[in-house]
Amino acid sequence: MDKLSSYYKKSITRQFMSFMLLALVLILCGAGFVLWSTVNIIQDYEDKSKINREKQELVSDIANHANQIILRTRGYYVYQTEFEYNQIFSEKAVLDEAMAAFKQLSLNDTEQELITSIEDFFTQFFNEVLPQGIAFANANDYASLRSFISAEADNPVNDLLDYSQRFEKTVQKIASDENAKLVTGLTYQGGIFIGYILLVLILSIFITRKIATDIGHPLGQLTKQASRFAEGEMFQVDYVKREDEIGGLSRAFNEMMTQIQSKEEELLSQNEELQAQQDELQAQQEELHSAMEQMERNEQYLEKRNLLVQSLSNTLDKQELLGSIIRHIVKIVGYDKGLIVMMNAQHDYASVGVSDKGAAQFIRTIDDGLIMRAAQTKEPYQIKRACVESEQGYHEQQMYASELVIPILNAEDEMVACMMLTKLGQPIAKHEQIEIVGMARQVSLAFDKLALYEVSERQRQMTSDMLNTIQEGVQLLDLEGRTLQINKKMSEFFGFLEPLGETMDLPLDEFLSQLSSNVVEPEMLRSFIVEWVSDGGLNEINWMNYEITEPDRRYIQIYCEPLYREGVKFGTLLVHRDITKEYEVDRMKSEFVSTVSHELRTPLASVLGFAELLLHRELKPERQRKYVSTIHQEARRLTTLINDFLDLQRMESGKQTYDMKPISLTTLINEVIELQRIGTTVHEIVWESDGTSMILMADQDKMQQVFTNLLSNAIKYSPEGGRITISSRIEAGQHVISIQDEGLGIPDNALPKLFNKFYRVDNSDRREIGGTGLGLAIVKEIITRHRGTIEVDSKLGEGSTFTIRFPVQESQQPRMEADGDVQEQLPESSIDVMLIENDYNLSIMLRDELQASGFRVHLYTQGQKALEEIEELAPDIVVIDLMLEPDTSGWQVIEQMKKSESLQNTPIIISSAFDEKDKAAQWGIREFLVKPYLPGRLTATIHQILRKG
Repeated sequence: MDKLSSYYKKSITRQFMSFMLLALVLILCGAGFVLWSTVNIIQDYEDKSKINREKQELVSDIANHANQIILRTRGYYVYQTEFEYNQIFSEKAVLDEAMAAFKQLSLNDTEQELITSIEDFFTQFFNEVLPQGIAFANANDYASLRSFISAEADNPVNDLLDYSQRFEKTVQKIASDENAKLVTGLTYQGGIFIGYILLVLILSIFITRKIATDIGHPLGQLTKQASRFAEGEMFQVDYVKREDEIGGLSRAFNEMMTQIQSKEEELLSQNEELQAQQDELQAQQEELHSAMEQMERNEQYLEKRNLLVQSLSNTLDKQELLGSIIRHIVKIVGYDKGLIVMMNAQHDYASVGVSDKGAAQFIRTIDDGLIMRAAQTKEPYQIKRACVESEQGYHEQQMYASELVIPILNAEDEMVACMMLTKLGQPIAKHEQIEIVGMARQVSLAFDKLALYEVSERQRQMTSDMLNTIQEGVQLLDLEGRTLQINKKMSEFFGFLEPLGETMDLPLDEFLSQLSSNVVEPEMLRSFIVEWVSDGGLNEINWMNYEITEPDRRYIQIYCEPLYREGVKFGTLLVHRDITKEYEVDRMKSEFVSTVSHELRTPLASVLGFAELLLHRELKPERQRKYVSTIHQEARRLTTLINDFLDLQRMESGKQTYDMKPISLTTLINEVIELQRIGTTVHEIVWESDGTSMILMADQDKMQQVFTNLLSNAIKYSPEGGRITISSRIEAGQHVISIQDEGLGIPDNALPKLFNKFYRVDNSDRREIGGTGLGLAIVKEIITRHRGTIEVDSKLGEGSTFTIRFPVQESQQPRMEADGDVQEQLPESSIDVMLIENDYNLSIMLRDELQASGFRVHLYTQGQKALEEIEELAPDIVVIDLMLEPDTSGWQVIEQMKKSESLQNTPIIISSAFDEKDKAAQWGIREFLVKPYLPGRLTATIHQILRKG
């Protein structure tokens, strides 16, 4: 016990913590007791409430099920249904369960008597009453049944229902009483707890006061004694006999006073010694001060040199570098002005204290002035000269300037720049020159670095320009798949790459993630790129095609190549090539093949079918005429298709020729209208003209092709008939011709593509009409070559209007042959026509046509034989095909005729499937018939030649 008391008294902290722990334990004990008492009160209240609620619920259930049994029984008596009978026993089972549960509870005498009477009643009811009642009901003896049932008026079920209602009120009253008891008990517990807390607080105040007294009083005494000692008073400290911290503090304070008194004497003796040392330190301080000044000067010099070095290292801009060099060197050496000039073609320079005029003068004489010596010797040298007036300032006596010329050499010992520094009124010391030469060596290194940078930058820019010029997207990936560089075309392909610039560090996952939202079927592309990055494409498939949707829909072909440096792979190059046009061409080619297959086979089937009938059946003349007419119509349709294909091929190859002559569009449109009226009976073709004569420099055949195509389209795409209006007028210096129909119309989304080759509107109401999609493309090409324009305005289901505009030209009447110009026509029977045609069937048809027109025809199907006999025959006119047997062509026959004196002026008509009018014109041949053509056209051409003589 003594040990515990001693341990307790040695520490104020232990004393304080003990008092606080005691107060805390008392509070916790009181709180625990109150909590336990409160929980017991509430638990008792909950248990009683639960039992009362269970009794109330079970009494209510028993009453309800008993009532249901009586009701179901009476229902069965009335309706005698199986459902009501089953429900009686279902309710009995539930009633038995409820009564069994009720009997398990703690019951008073009244409740026990009630449940016993109910059990007795239902035992009698199911054993005696119910069977008897059912027997009466089944026998339809309702009089006996009513007499029998009336005996049940005073049954326990009614008592049970009354008891259920009374019991509910009793439970409510019991609950109210229990609530009041609960509130009273909790209030009492709260009062006890508050009193207990007050008691604990009073005890805590008493303990706190005692601790404050035990600690505060001795500390106050020590404080007063410390103040007296601080004022210099010497005294004996009262010894406090305590074992805690205060006792230790008083003892330590007493010892401290003793030691201070002893040390004070020692310090006085040391002070005298320190005074002597101070005088010695003063002398050393003066010496250090002079050394510090020298160090500051050296530091300033080093700072200037450091600024020069930084300026040489921190910029690669030539002009900025020159300015920084001369500015810092002049500042370091403390000169008055300076100039540095590069020895390149531009003589870039920078100066300090030198005017632009002076610098320009220096540069003009740089090749034969002061710099010549430095360039030859590659050594610096000094110049002393008299100062000019502007350098004299306010000095009246003559001043002299010292100038130092320093060549700056590169690594190849060539002078790349020259520096000139000027010092006014003072000579240049030897160490200054050595210092400046050292700085010049640093400058030369900076120029070498600048030269290397400029070469590297030019190469980088050249590489960048080359990459940005090519029309493929280029993407450089490192071994981990990060995108390091792309070109501008790659940015155009993928909009999300544009903000990142050409040089980047884009991880592969991020690139593929953004790529997925822009690509159709991205998984294939993702797998392809990942495979090439991971294993270098070991499957040897280095390309694939994919489709992007944004920012523009394109079809791209990607191919990959690994990059090696000294045999080690360092990256992968992905090239994205835009194959949209090729894809569209392939698609159009497929559509073209399909269209041509359909459009050519359909008329061919008709021609072959009707020809077969004509060959193998005896037909009436009118039916033969109808079949022949159909064959002729389908043949003309085939001719039109083939001509369209040939025209398109010539236009794309640039071989289409135009025979530009003044023609009357008015006459031409009239002829086209009359021809189209023959082929339709359900269309009304009306021409509304303002009466102005339309003369145009044009190819008449091509213009006829334009208007025939547009007018036939108007008829074809108006299958129900209707009015077709052609109007012409002059508007804003242009001939304007409009063709308007009331047909199917054109969808808005098809208008931009309407004049594209092979394009057809994909609608169910147009699939049966047919066509190759070439007509409008050829029309636009012809109109464009005539410096015209074509526009279309259409509403679906209401019709379309095509508007053509040609510039108005000076009035020129088409040249008509005057009567006097026509020579007397020779009789056809005296004209010898030499027909050289390799196609036997065509040659027979043309021969028969010419003979029927009265000409003497000499037919040759072999070009070689025609060459042998043409001199002897000396025909009046030669009709020749360009494609003859393999070793002979029509051009050979023409060449031989032009070399012959007797035949060189003989008229020649070329009949060929190839449109080579330009080559024919070089031989002076103007008559060129492109197959297929009507036989009568050949006859008309011969007559035209004969009329011209």
